[in-house]
This record gives sequence, C-alpha cells and structure tokens, in this order.
Amino acid sequence: MGDRVTPARITLAAVAAAALLPVTLALAAVVPAGAAPAAARGPKPAPAPERTISPSPTAWAWGTDNDGELGSGTRTPFSDVPLQVKLPKGVSLSAVRAGCQDTVALTTKGTALAWGNDTFGQLGDGGSATARTKPVPVRLPKGAKLTSVRAGCDHNLALTSKGTVLAWGFNGYGQLGDGTTKTRHTPVQVKMPKGTKVTAISTGCEDSLAVTSTGKLYAWGFNQYGQLGDGSKKNRHTPVAVKLPKGAKVSTIAGGCDHTLASTSQGLFGWGQNTFGQLGNGSTTSTDKPVPIVILVRGHPLGSIVGLFGGCEDSMALFSKGALFAWGNNNAGQLGNGDTTSSDSPVGVKVPAGDKIKSIAEGCFNSLALTTTGTVLAWGANGTGELGTGSLANSDVPVDVDLAPGLLGTAVGSGPAAQHSLALIAGSG
Repeated sequence: MGDRVTPARITLAAVAAAALLPVTLALAAVVPAGAAPAAARGPKPAPAPERTISPSPTAWAWGTDNDGELGSGTRTPFSDVPLQVKLPKGVSLSAVRAGCQDTVALTTKGTALAWGNDTFGQLGDGGSATARTKPVPVRLPKGAKLTSVRAGCDHNLALTSKGTVLAWGFNGYGQLGDGTTKTRHTPVQVKMPKGTKVTAISTGCEDSLAVTSTGKLYAWGFNQYGQLGDGSKKNRHTPVAVKLPKGAKVSTIAGGCDHTLASTSQGLFGWGQNTFGQLGNGSTTSTDKPVPIVILVRGHPLGSIVGLFGGCEDSMALFSKGALFAWGNNNAGQLGNGDTTSSDSPVGVKVPAGDKIKSIAEGCFNSLALTTTGTVLAWGANGTGELGTGSLANSDVPVDVDLAPGLLGTAVGSGPAAQHSLALIAGSG
C-alpha cells in the first residue's frame, strides 16, 4: 500500500495476477431470497432509552464512532444500537454512504453533507478540523446539483445533474482523478475524457469508477491489485477505460476495497484482488482484467441485477426476481449463508422466510439489506456494533437491526471499508 499511513485502512497481502479461465457455476436448487430457509430472529432487545421517534424521514447510524462518523454529536468508541444523526433543521436525505471513518449524504435538494474524520479533507467543507460529530455542508461549486454520492476510504465522489463528477479528500494515489496527487479539502472536477457524460459512480477503498451514457466504464486511483481493470497495476491520476469485452455496455458497478464488479450487457464481471474468492469466478487468483462471474440456477430464473456491492474481501448481488447471492471471505459470516466458510463462487443468503429484499449495502466485513416492509437486516462482523442489534455477537445469517418501535427503513448505506452502518427511516404513523 505504498508509504501511506491511515489507521482504518486494512492492508492485504499482494497477490500475483495470472490469466483466468471462465468458470460456470451451477447452483442447484437455490431458491429466491424471499423463500430461503428461515433465519431465526428471536426477540428484539428493548430499545435504548435515548432514542426517540421522528415523525419525518431522518437518518440513523450504528457501529464504530471514534471520529463522530455516526453523526450523533458525540465521539464514542462505538454504538451497538442505532443513534439518530443530528441533521440540520429542515434537511432531508435521499442517500447515505460510509467511508472508513466518515459519512457522506445526499440531500433531497441535491446538496451534500458529511461528518466524521476530516484528516484528509474528506468532509469537503474546506475546514481544517480533524473530525466533526455533526453533519456539515460540502462546499460544492456554484450551481452544482448532485444526483448521487459515494464514499471511499478517505475520499468521496459526487455525480452532478450535468453528468460531471466531483471528488474530494485524500488523493495520494490519484483517486480524485484531477491529474494530481494533491489532497483536496473541497470538491474538484474529475477529468473525464472529453465529451463523456457520466450516469453512475462508485468507489473502492482508494480508487474510483464512473459509467458513461454510452455504457463505457472508466476507473482511476490505486491499482496495486489490478482493480482498475486496464490490464496494468499502475496507479492512474485520471480516468482510464476498463478493458471489458468488446461491445459490453455497463449497467451497474460496485467498488470493493481492492476489487471491482460490473454488470454488463454481456454478463457479470469482476477484477482485482481475489485472495478470498471475492471475484466469484471459482478461483482465488487475482487479475488486472475483467473475468466473468456466471450464476446458473435451475428452476428459479434470477432476472436482472438490481443491486451490486463489494466489501473489503467479499461481494454481493441482488436480482430482480428476489434472489440474493454473496461470495468471498466469510470469516465473520458476512456471506449470510449460515456458516463461516469462505466461498469463491456465489452462495445464497439465508433471508428470513417471508421477507423480500428491496435494496442492499455492504461494509467491510458486514452486510445490510432493506426489506419491502421496511425491516432493516444485518449480518457478519459485529465487534463494534455494526449490526445494530444491541450486542457485539457476529451473525452468519441476517438478523433484524434494533430500530425503535414505529420506525421503518426507507434506505440503507455503508461502504467498502466501513465499520459503521446507516439507514434512512421514517415513522410508521
């Protein structure tokens, strides 16, 4: 990882890249997520007394809080139950994402807020505070209106309504894409190829991704494991084209910590670090070029991919027919299949019977899902309360996050190296 020192970065051993052969994965009798074997829920712990119900949509957070990344106005080691983020009066959010030690949020008015660690300017407010325990406005260029935000380890990205990309924070590997390695405390524009219009963005730990209106995929930043997918291991300070198969048009992307995923017109692909099978192609060999991930399920059509996420060393995909799959490192049960055995091919997540998954998110070694009825589920590592269950016990199957009575989830969010989790919620009545 070069000479950089950051307490939240998880350094992985380098793995030599080699050519990979496509591997077809036949998963017999895997049922859609909504019909998977039931995971025991058990009784919910009593809600913490400091939590209160807000009648309007707001944000809640749980897990690590050393730098105020939960946004509750305090700095504590962690919280194992959700705490309400102290948003500015009158502000509503439409999305939240977690960095290593910070959080970035998109407001319904197209602006951004950030809170937590600010050592590298990742809050984007131009200040010099080491940390902020409450949200502060990101200082956007005049007239900029945002449509999405993403969080890397110590840098953040935002997509504007005009199809340009803004970036701020740590830039030691070129992950801001402005042609330099200068850290930025306010957003700068990414130098996308002339004439391109970006429609989607994502981040790995220290790299960045963008899909254009023509379905092309570009990447930039840290590339030690080939996670930029350009056939090299050279860091890039401006965007380079990912070497997908000719004619492949990208629809969905996800940056893991040091690996990348993309759903395209020619199938699902992965590239980068693969020590734990996080590329899902039946091997543990890393690669600097995209390799196919094939999931065949007899008797249960999957439909299209509607959710795609990468964690530190694992991956997850949600399909339109309801199936939820995960693969890679499973040391803390983050694959959600009922054991802690890692898998280099996709396995079905054991979603509680009767639940249908609406959206998903991943942290470093834990996962989140929102059901169509507003329940928030979590599984995997829980050493600092990132499951939000009121305990520090890991879970290898999805369990309910301990939201206060009357609260329903509307969105979930985390990030590829995060040890804290977030949800947007509303009162049920």
